[in-house]
Amino acid sequence: MKALRVAAAVLLLGVAAVLVLLALDTLRWRDAVRSGDRAFVRDPASATWHATTTLPGDPAKRVLGLGAPLRFRAAQQSFTSVDATGKGYDNGLSEARTRGELEAQLAGLARSGDHVIASAADNLLGILAYTDASGSGPIAPAPVDQSVADFQAAVRLDPTNTDAKFNLELLLRRLVARGSRQGPNNTPGGPARGHRGAGGGIPGRGY
Repeated sequence: MKALRVAAAVLLLGVAAVLVLLALDTLRWRDAVRSGDRAFVRDPASATWHATTTLPGDPAKRVLGLGAPLRFRAAQQSFTSVDATGKGYDNGLSEARTRGELEAQLAGLARSGDHVIASAADNLLGILAYTDASGSGPIAPAPVDQSVADFQAAVRLDPTNTDAKFNLELLLRRLVARGSRQGPNNTPGGPARGHRGAGGGIPGRGY
């Protein structure tokens, strides 16, 4: 009996030690995310979101559910880089490659189970689609409709996404002013469609 009690005590001490380390790793991730977000505001290119943790396999990261939020932050960082890229020949090739990767990242995030992150991803996709449309003249049905669809999807799945609301309202007003949209849903051919259930997101939520 005494041996069993000693073994149980050792086991409990081990569990307690793991829980302490898990708590410390959680705090390290919290600080790393906050620090990275502050750096992103000052200089997006310099921001990093990485924590040096103790437990093998980094269970704190999984417990906090940081997979999608960190992927979205990386996509945001790539978005600012694409937005700032020059228009020279070499830059154009590099931008096309980077943008293709960015759109793939955002499309995946737009299908995320986190409706806040999905909405934020859709909002960025809408901005990218509008960038395509703006270079094609005042009437560019496919790209403009895709942009509207992305903003609508973002607002539908996260009504608190004020950025997407603003972008959608501004774009619809411009299209109405140009006479390029009509119909009960402000589209020439019925309701716009988004990225297969894309939703919305605000970086930094919950940390």
